[in-house]
Amino acid sequence: MEVIPVATVQAGPSGHTHAPPKHRWWALAVIGLAQLMVVLDATIVNIALPSAQQDLGFDNNGRQWIVTAYSLAFGSLLLLGGRLADLFGRKTTFIIGIVGFAAASAVGGAANGFTMLVVARAVQGLFGALLAPAALSLLTTTFTEPKERAKAFGIFGAIAGSGAAVGLVLGGLLTEYLNWRWTLYVNDVIAIPALIGAVVLIGRSVPAERPKLDILGAVLVSGGLFGVVYGFANAETHDWDNWMTWGFLAAGGLLLVAFFLWQARAKHPVLPLRVLADRDRAAALSTVLISSAGMFGVFLFLTYYLQSTLGYSPVKNGVAFLPMVGALMVMAQLSTNWLVPRIGPKIVVPVGMLLAVGGMVWLTRLDLHSSYAPHVLPPLLLLGAGLGMSMPAAMSYATLGVRASDQGVASAAVNTTQQVGGSISTALLNTLATSAATDYAKHHLTDPLVKADAALHSYTVAYWWSAGFFAFAVLVTVLLFRARTRASLPAQDAGGRVRSETTPAAGAEPGAVAPAAAETVPGTAGRTATATLPAVGAGGAAAIRGQVRDGAGAPVPGTAITVLDATGHQLARTTSGQDGWYAVDIPERGSLVLIGSASGYQPQVATLTLDGTPVSHDLVVLPSPGGVAGTVRGGDGEVLPGALVVATDRHGDVTASATTGTGGGYRIGDLLPGDYTLSVSAPGHRPAAVPATVSAETTRCDIRLSTAATLWGTVHTQDGRPLEDARVTLIDAAGNVVGTRTTSVDGGYSFTDLASEQYTVIAAGYAPVATQVTVDGSRAGVDILLSHKEA
Repeated sequence: MEVIPVATVQAGPSGHTHAPPKHRWWALAVIGLAQLMVVLDATIVNIALPSAQQDLGFDNNGRQWIVTAYSLAFGSLLLLGGRLADLFGRKTTFIIGIVGFAAASAVGGAANGFTMLVVARAVQGLFGALLAPAALSLLTTTFTEPKERAKAFGIFGAIAGSGAAVGLVLGGLLTEYLNWRWTLYVNDVIAIPALIGAVVLIGRSVPAERPKLDILGAVLVSGGLFGVVYGFANAETHDWDNWMTWGFLAAGGLLLVAFFLWQARAKHPVLPLRVLADRDRAAALSTVLISSAGMFGVFLFLTYYLQSTLGYSPVKNGVAFLPMVGALMVMAQLSTNWLVPRIGPKIVVPVGMLLAVGGMVWLTRLDLHSSYAPHVLPPLLLLGAGLGMSMPAAMSYATLGVRASDQGVASAAVNTTQQVGGSISTALLNTLATSAATDYAKHHLTDPLVKADAALHSYTVAYWWSAGFFAFAVLVTVLLFRARTRASLPAQDAGGRVRSETTPAAGAEPGAVAPAAAETVPGTAGRTATATLPAVGAGGAAAIRGQVRDGAGAPVPGTAITVLDATGHQLARTTSGQDGWYAVDIPERGSLVLIGSASGYQPQVATLTLDGTPVSHDLVVLPSPGGVAGTVRGGDGEVLPGALVVATDRHGDVTASATTGTGGGYRIGDLLPGDYTLSVSAPGHRPAAVPATVSAETTRCDIRLSTAATLWGTVHTQDGRPLEDARVTLIDAAGNVVGTRTTSVDGGYSFTDLASEQYTVIAAGYAPVATQVTVDGSRAGVDILLSHKEA
């Protein structure tokens, strides 16, 4: 649904009003700068590694650790960083991430040795894990109006998709004309305006219900991601049969399996599984994962080709990627602003992946005599167009519809899939390319250009595998993305009134259904509240529109929406549709009161200020807490003070408890509507469990406990002597063994806490003796005489 910006909105605590922030486009620039810092570091330092190695004097294995230290900290802590953004607020986490990332970059740039540089890179990754999900979640919550959201994600996706290429350009320029240390110092140059902008332009946003941190889940996911990322990083420098490679991969996989199993049970999960449950979101995350894997085939091996085969300098190599960046940015805007809103992601994203497949296949035709303009540039443009069509749309859908309290961790999931995809690709493609080069050299020893041809063959193998990644993404996105049905305009009668009550409005979100038909409020002549959303471009728009959702984000149909003026007069009334959407159209301006009430939910009230511009306002209604009350009595009708009443939900979890007062009464409040079991116990009485259905009102449930009886007696011989160690078994009327006792020195036994019914007592010491007894009171005595004398 298209949501038109509003100038002034004041909302109470009952709902979330999507009033666009005043400086949202400047905020986008700040968020983009922060994202640029994170994505630059994936490649910018790589260009500077040879210079840093020569300056600091570390070996080739140390070069790998400069890259791995960042990716390990960044990849393993992303989900935790996303949850911390939800916990402490996105703006706070964003600012901490910028400051920490900039400080670590300054330390790394000033490093006087290998250890100092590695530690700085690891700290960079740590604060990057805070910064990246906070940036994406801020973007998601800042731009809620569909058209503006599309533009914003087009820009953001272009930065995320082209950051690696920009890093190559900037890294080459800084290394060649300044110093390798400036590949780290440049982050501080970017961080200064980003930090000032974040403090001034980004509004503070703290969820109304702060999530609690799941410590076990955080340990499991961080350990699991560390194992996976380290395993793939180890595969780059060692063989795949190295025990550390498979050991870390296996351990990481087991920890991630344990993490997801735990998340299904945890009360406050790090990654609520509802975030991954949506088909469109799963498709979007799969696109990010597979596209990231495929992209590295371009940046990594095409860089090798340009520098080693064509002899490009680092700067010229980086500039060669700029046309791809331009194509990506153009297609990102075209895709998110025009293609996806009209066609839907089910077609646009797979087509983008197909273009990327074509670009990778085209690159396999490069040889030793190829040149840039006719042979390298066309596939780069095709790849840029394909990634521009798919990546921004995927990022947008990966966070679309996520509840506010989960935006941070949902954004972290996007960054995590991107990081894991890159790690998998780098390790796998490097290994495959190296093996391909070795095999080619073995079989072409007589080739005078065997070294160059072997390298070229290895690049081709990597391109084919990258094309395979993109082709797999085509299949996944076609199967997972939901098909989009084109919205049709509501049918109108001769008078221009809408005849259909369920026809979606043009431009509505996929799956959106127009709410119920308009209702004219008596006594408000000429004032009509229409619940059918006006068609875009049909000559008007509803004054107030939005969706009613419950605390879990599910739509609440049938919610009564009432609009009052400042004097309390009712202006309009309507009802939300099956998808929770509502719309009311009133000519008044000024301060109005919006009331939403639904059966079983607490009424919600918001104050809106209308100045002639349509307002978008979503209501979040919470279930109305009910309760259960009653009196606990004994078998004779006497009240039982001090009885314990415990309420458990349908999962068996204890939700509340109470103790009866002097009059035997109890009351348990603040129970959500649903089915419960009340368990009651009192001294001297049999415990009882009764079902209770709690609604929005207080439910009456009186409970009666039966008196607990005691059966006792002695076992003695025929001559009257008590018999010690005789076995006494009590069986109820249904044949169940209630209990077994062994007589004491005086021959005594007892059974307590019995219901009033018929039992069979069996004593065995000599020949067994069975006696029936009916317990009908608090105590009953049965003496048992065994049949023959002791030998």
